[in-house]
Parts: sequence; structure tokens; C-alpha cells
Amino acid sequence: MSDERRHFQRLTLLEPIDGWFGDYAVRLIDVSATGALIEYDEPIPADARALLRFWWRDEEVELMAETARTLESRSGLHFLEENEALCRLIAGSATEMLIALEANARGDREANLIGDETLTAAWRRPMQGFVRWIFGDGGWRSEQSAHADQPENGFTIAAAEPDDQVALLCRTYESGGTEARQLTRMLAELSVAAAG
Repeated sequence: MSDERRHFQRLTLLEPIDGWFGDYAVRLIDVSATGALIEYDEPIPADARALLRFWWRDEEVELMAETARTLESRSGLHFLEENEALCRLIAGSATEMLIALEANARGDREANLIGDETLTAAWRRPMQGFVRWIFGDGGWRSEQSAHADQPENGFTIAAAEPDDQVALLCRTYESGGTEARQLTRMLAELSVAAAG
């Protein structure tokens, strides 16, 4: 499996799940094969390295991770090892999502339900605020923002935009000329408007 495909595979979380990062109680918002986005009440050091533990679908997952980025009460974790259980759970989650998408296409809502929620609703979990993507010094940097204004060199989008959409906007902005950059900013403004 290529690194790019692995990067975009995730557990289909309908809501945050509880876990532990070392001695810190955390809530996992997003989990992929290479890392996780966590939120917490007690501050975690920016350079922390610890065992991440959580349960999903009656299976315990444990793996070493380190903080890759931190913003307010959230941190992105980078996994320092592969975990067989996590890879198996992600594969099962991807299969569930494909079944749910097929069920949606057939109009069979019952095959898309877990509890009271649809699986495909997990793709659009409400995330608050915006993310400002700024291009400079040969690369991109992102920052959480409470404001929807567009930066001079880059764009601002809703925090809930999926990773593949963000990657497309970044590629288009970076490789295109003036018109491509204007189009990217227009798409970003639509993302912001849809979140409002």
C-alpha cells in the first residue's frame, strides 16, 4: 500500500472517542494509519512522546505517538509505528463506508445506519471555525482561525473540509497562475459560506 493511500485512510468516527495519551485523558477526533487529531482539557507538552491507547469496536489499540503540531486544546499526533489492529480496523471501516455509499446510491438508508446516525454523516462531522492556509518560503503552513477572512498569500476554508479537498486547493493554488489562484480563493470562499 502506498504512503499516499495510507494517509487518506481513516476510521469512520461518528463522534470523538475517549482515549489516553500517556497519562493525559484525550478525545480522538480523527484517526488515520499515520496519526490522529486529539483534543484535551489538560495541556499536553508540544514535544510529548507517549503511548496512545483507545478502544474502537470492542478492540483496544495501543501505539507510540508524538505530538506533531499543537493549537489551543488540540494536537496532531504522528504515529511512530504501524499497528496491525489499527490497520485491520481501518480496512473494516473503509469497507463499511463503501457499503454505506452503495446503500445511499440505491436509496437504502437502513444499510447506512449505525445507531441513529448514518455512516456517511461522519464525513461531514461538524468542526468549528476555519483554517487559514498560507503559502510562503517554499511551502504551506496552516493555522486555526475564528475568522473567515482570506489571507494575502493563500486561502481560508471551513475547518470541516476533507483532507483531499484541502490538498487539491493547495496544489491548484501553488502550481497555477493568477487565474488559478483567484479560482482557488473563490472555492475557499464557498467553503466558508457553506459553513456559516
